[in-house]
Amino acid sequence: MQLVKSCQAWLQGAVAVVSIMFVTTSSALAAGDHAVGQGGNGEFFMAAIPDGWQALPRVTEVQQTSAEWLPMGQTVENWTDMITVQVFPGWAEGDVSVFLDELADIYKKNCEVSGATPPLKDQVNGFLTGFRLINCTRDLTRNSGEVSLFRALIGKNAAYLIQRVFRVPEFEIGAKPVTDEVMVKAFGSISSIGACQLNSQQYTCADWNPILAKLNNKPSVIIIKAPK
Repeated sequence: MQLVKSCQAWLQGAVAVVSIMFVTTSSALAAGDHAVGQGGNGEFFMAAIPDGWQALPRVTEVQQTSAEWLPMGQTVENWTDMITVQVFPGWAEGDVSVFLDELADIYKKNCEVSGATPPLKDQVNGFLTGFRLINCTRDLTRNSGEVSLFRALIGKNAAYLIQRVFRVPEFEIGAKPVTDEVMVKAFGSISSIGACQLNSQQYTCADWNPILAKLNNKPSVIIIKAPK
């Protein structure tokens, strides 16, 4: 319970700025990369990645349902901060709270002590979304702690997830391994998302139409590199 209260305290400082962080599909492209999740049947999820983050190389040319980014200077061997975007084909039109509960259950299996905040729900272009902060005092597979902030969006054909993970030293229940200031910035870094369906008046893609119409509509995460 103490760990859950600590998680909730972290989110309180961020909740006040949620309203100005939410963006729609009509937003202009940001300076960093963009991730486009294809759910099939013309459904898309878009996420803006902070400027200066670099996508990890793909080991295969086959389309993948996830993509990862690290801040400049970090590698897969020494990273302490990562953003991941994933598509879950077939997980559609469900309850975003149930989806986030499943993520929390996965954490519990590999964690010494785990805590999670209640989902913070909202909508983006008519699609249900939910935020959740999940703590792990010690990951039993690598003997380090983790602080993870999730934002999930439930579509008509798939579920979509953007995640910000901090890998930290092991910590005690009630400790604050990531500062409030960093958590608020992290909250903002996964807030610039959108979702739409091509040729839909209800879930319009607006300014994204020319880009999305060129994609092959197969479930996957596509990386649109930032202009150099």
